[in-house]
Amino acid sequence: MDASSTSLLSSKRRELLALDTQKKSLESEAEAIVAELTAELPDGGRPIGINTPLVDEEGFPRADIDIYRARTLRKRFIEIQNDHKDLVKRIERGLVEVTAFMNNNVEAESKKNDEQQLRSAPKPAPKFDPITGKWVVKSWDGTVAGVKDGEMRRFDDLLGKDAIHGTVTANGSGDNADNHALNSSSDDTNVVSTERISTAANAATESSTQQQQPPQQTFSQLEPFAIIDQVFSNSPASSAGIQVGDILLQFGSIHSKNHDNFSAIAKLVPQIAGDNISVPIKVRRKRETELGEISDVIDLELWPRVWEGRGLLGCHISKYVDNDCGT
Repeated sequence: MDASSTSLLSSKRRELLALDTQKKSLESEAEAIVAELTAELPDGGRPIGINTPLVDEEGFPRADIDIYRARTLRKRFIEIQNDHKDLVKRIERGLVEVTAFMNNNVEAESKKNDEQQLRSAPKPAPKFDPITGKWVVKSWDGTVAGVKDGEMRRFDDLLGKDAIHGTVTANGSGDNADNHALNSSSDDTNVVSTERISTAANAATESSTQQQQPPQQTFSQLEPFAIIDQVFSNSPASSAGIQVGDILLQFGSIHSKNHDNFSAIAKLVPQIAGDNISVPIKVRRKRETELGEISDVIDLELWPRVWEGRGLLGCHISKYVDNDCGT
């Protein structure tokens, strides 16, 4: 239970305790009134009574009691009864709210723990998806990551009937004479030929692999677009070997031409962390030598994840400005 929920629950409990104190106070007062109204008079006369007539047999006010006192006590007793009923209802509603709140938090905490276990569980190796022609990975909830509408498909059933039918029907050529085509008019289960899928997979493997890999560029082609100005201890960035002053040249498939003011990195990092995979990065790092300062291009492997600090990387990235060029 988080701090906000704990504070809310404590506040509700204090409110219930205050209502219970008021209820007990009313009960004590009511007991005292009943005791006085039902007690025998000092001279042995009959009690005042809670709701008995305050007149004698002849219809005159009773002379043996204080009529004003009797009416005041009876009026107060009725007020206490009404206030007591209201307090009991408020306490009952509060108890129901507290119980529901605690049950919801227990359920939410259980779901959170289950999700955390799924997210931290080892992920299977990526698989080739013959429908999209791409390599895909398994998300924590068993869906497919890395392709459009992957959240509607199951990683363990890439060749599911619905997924295959929807893709082939939309993109297929409609060649009904092909023995390996999908028979969409049949009432039986739609089947895609294993041979056709295998052929498609083999044909697409090479191009798909090339699409997934960041374009290979030479040092002269890479342009810096960000600089690391802060790295926190025990963070994913620190574990990856990133250092303050490193100039970012490439972050996965993101580079100076497509980072979109760092928004592309902001979108990519949570997905990678959720799938528990790493991202290759390329940085330029300066070092001093006997011949002066030189720059090395270094390849690093970064694993975004939840850690004890803020964010998923544990470093701060700023826009790179080439001071030598005055930009």
